[in-house]
Amino acid sequence: MQASTHLSTTTVHELLFADDCLLNTVTEEDMQRSMDLFTAGCAYFALTISTSKTVFMSQLPPSAVNNAPRINGAQLKNVEIFAYLGSMLSCNTRIDDEVAQRISKASQAFGRLQTSVWNNHDIHLNTKLKMYKAVVLTTLLYGAETWRVNSNQARKLNHFHLGCLRRILKLR
Repeated sequence: MQASTHLSTTTVHELLFADDCLLNTVTEEDMQRSMDLFTAGCAYFALTISTSKTVFMSQLPPSAVNNAPRINGAQLKNVEIFAYLGSMLSCNTRIDDEVAQRISKASQAFGRLQTSVWNNHDIHLNTKLKMYKAVVLTTLLYGAETWRVNSNQARKLNHFHLGCLRRILKLR
């Protein structure tokens, strides 16, 4: 019995959500052209692009020179990491920063429920665990379906998860 695998690729050139936009191009010329078209489209609908909030990320080798695109003459800030729709995007494509941010946000969510839920003796353990799954785990694993996790990142996520469960179960 032989099995074959067929792979297909699709290039996503833009991600649009509410007032957020992410443009993806291969060359500097295409990036500037995309920025010019996007700027013209915004102007057509009387929308203003905030150049102070707009950033540019390049995934060129460190030795390569890249020219950040411009919007109406203003050069965009070049960054190595930025947040898009609650997830961290990095120029090195590693998710270490994303995992650290998710653990931080989940820790904050856990802490906000310390007095009202985890330390409340009137709430049954089953309810506490359901709250943990609904609030803390969803915060921790937001966007995780797109991650490629290495063993170190998995260890950090698991360490946080087990620590939370120990605190809920009063094993600490």
